[in-house]
Amino acid sequence: MQKLDALLDSIEEHLDEEHVRRTEQLHLDAMAYRPVPHLPLTLVFPPDDISPFSYEEAFGDPEKMLFNELVRTVGGTSTWNSVRIRDDFPPHIRSNHGIGILSSLFGAHCRIINNNMPWVEHMEPGELRKAVARGVPDLDRALGKRVLDTHHFYLEKLKGYPKCFRCVRITQPDLQSPFDIAHLLVGNDVFFSVVDEPDFVHELLAVVTDTYIAFRRKVEPLLTDRAGDDAVYLHGCLFGGKVLLKDDTAIINLSQEMHRSFSKVYNDRIFEAFRGGSMHYCGPSRTWAHEAVGCPWLRGINFGNPEMQDLAAEHAYWRDRKVPILLWGDSLCGEPLDRAFLGDIRTLGICTGMSLAVRVKNREEASAVLDQHRRTSGA
Repeated sequence: MQKLDALLDSIEEHLDEEHVRRTEQLHLDAMAYRPVPHLPLTLVFPPDDISPFSYEEAFGDPEKMLFNELVRTVGGTSTWNSVRIRDDFPPHIRSNHGIGILSSLFGAHCRIINNNMPWVEHMEPGELRKAVARGVPDLDRALGKRVLDTHHFYLEKLKGYPKCFRCVRITQPDLQSPFDIAHLLVGNDVFFSVVDEPDFVHELLAVVTDTYIAFRRKVEPLLTDRAGDDAVYLHGCLFGGKVLLKDDTAIINLSQEMHRSFSKVYNDRIFEAFRGGSMHYCGPSRTWAHEAVGCPWLRGINFGNPEMQDLAAEHAYWRDRKVPILLWGDSLCGEPLDRAFLGDIRTLGICTGMSLAVRVKNREEASAVLDQHRRTSGA
C-alpha cells in the first residue's frame, strides 16, 4: 500500500536510533529507581498532518492497521509524533483487535459498533460450559488467528525498513486478565455465579488462565518487545516483567475475600509463569488494593484513573517495594483532564520510579511542555 510505504519511508528517514536507545535506558533506569536526568515523558496529541483509517476499516486489514498503529496506538501515543518531537515515547505497535481476543477463542463474538473498539457478546451458559469442558481452545481460530496473522505481517513488513525494524517494537496484544475475561464471557451474571456456583467459576478461571499463558507463549516468537533483562515495550511505555494484567472488573466489584479467591490467585499464576509482570486497573483504589495486586512477581503498576489516586501515598508505598508507577497521567483517559500531573510531580519532588504520559492540544504545545519538563528536571 503506497500510503503505508510513504509513512514508513518518512519514519525510516527521520528516526534517531541513538535517541531511541537513550529513551529505552531512561525508562529502565526510572523503573529501577535509579537516578535519571528527568522522568520519561510521552506527549499525547492528535497528528496535525496525517489521518488514520477508520478503526472498522483497519480491523481486518493488517496494512491499514499497521498504518494506524504508527500514527496513533494505545492511549493516543504515536511513533509518528514521537519521531518528530523526540519525546520519551518508546516506539511500538500492536495488533489492535480489542479486549475480546481470548474470549473469542472460546466462541464469544466481537462486534464493532459505530467504529468503536469491539464489543464482546456474552456466551449462552450452555455453550460456555461446553467450551470450558473442552479445556484450552484452539489458539489459531477467531481473533487469535487474526492477531497471529497481523503480527506475521508486521514482522515481514518492517524487515524492509531496517531502522524501523530495530526501533519500532512489535508488542503483545491486549490479553486482559482471567476475571475480566470471565466477565466478558458470562456477563454481569458472573457476580451472582461467584456465590451461586463458585466451582464452575473456578473451573472457568482455571481454563482461561491456562489459555492466557498458552496464547502469550504462542505469540512470543512474533514479538520484538524485550527491553533490558526484565521489561517489555507495551501499552504506551515500558512495563516490568513480560505481561500486563488488567484487573479492572475484579478490583472494583468484588470484596477483598472474593478478589483474593477469584482474581488474585489466577493473576499470580500468570505472573509466576512468566517470572514477572505488571498490573493495571481503572477506577479508585480500594483500601485493600495494595494487598490485592502485590506479589513477589509484581514489576510495575499502572492506574487507569490516576486522578482518583493519592500520588504521594502511592509513590511512597511502591517506592519502598521498588515497584515503579508507569504511564502516570491522562493518556489513557478519554479526554484531557484538568489536573496538573507534571506540577504534582514537581511539587512532591518525585525524581525517579515513574514514567509519565500527558495529553496536550497540538505539536507546538507538546514541544513546549517537553522543553519545560526537561529544564525544570535539571536535564
